[in-house]
Amino acid sequence: MLALHQSALYLHITVGACALLLFWVPVFTRKGNLDHKRFGRYFASAMYVVSFSGIVMSSLDLLWPLSMHAADLELTAAEAEKVEREIREFGLFLFSLSILVLTSTRHGWLSILHRENREPLRNPLHLALNGSLFSVGIVLLSVGINTGNVLFIIFGVLEIVTSTNNFRYIFRKNLRPKEWWFEHLSGLIGSGIGAYTAFTVFGGRQLFEELFASNFENFTIVLWIAPGIIGTIAITYSTRFYKNKFGGEWISKRSSLRREMFS
Repeated sequence: MLALHQSALYLHITVGACALLLFWVPVFTRKGNLDHKRFGRYFASAMYVVSFSGIVMSSLDLLWPLSMHAADLELTAAEAEKVEREIREFGLFLFSLSILVLTSTRHGWLSILHRENREPLRNPLHLALNGSLFSVGIVLLSVGINTGNVLFIIFGVLEIVTSTNNFRYIFRKNLRPKEWWFEHLSGLIGSGIGAYTAFTVFGGRQLFEELFASNFENFTIVLWIAPGIIGTIAITYSTRFYKNKFGGEWISKRSSLRREMFS
């Protein structure tokens, strides 16, 4: 099991590092052209690998916390209980982030792929993913409230809201014009939020400790929630930008805009 955990960790770090870079290519390339589509697929594929490897690692942490992280340590019963609890708490957080990334990536990808047709989003797998995201968000929020962990509370709420909004989109009777485009944006940017949060919480911790030295503890929560804040601003700005673009010139120049963005 330890070998499986280590293999998943190396895969998670390697592919995750690539995903952090790939995320920006679709952001800065013209929407709808070949580079945007191709690198969008690369990013989505990378995030699927990151999600599944994260689920494997966090599941092992939840099931066998001491065997995965403290097998060689000599601990008293009280110390073992404390370490086990801490590993499980962060295992839960990583598990919830992995479900968030997986669900957001799939939701954003299916939305752009099928556009007005929402039947593929109503299949049992996608509904189960959103249900799992809602459930793990509830659990994470509860743990955050009980332990006073602000990060857990914030992401518990985020996961509950994300799954609820996804369900609303999936089952809403009628869609607003081009709503599938905004769902695509929020889904993939949400996936990027999860990736960068995981980096700042886990992979980037040592780097930030060296940069901020003794002041690290004062900046910890800011660094951890910064990707979510920046991502939320990006989603809001992008949604407003494309609503204005679709609402005005879209009516009179529909064909040229469609060629520019979707051909």
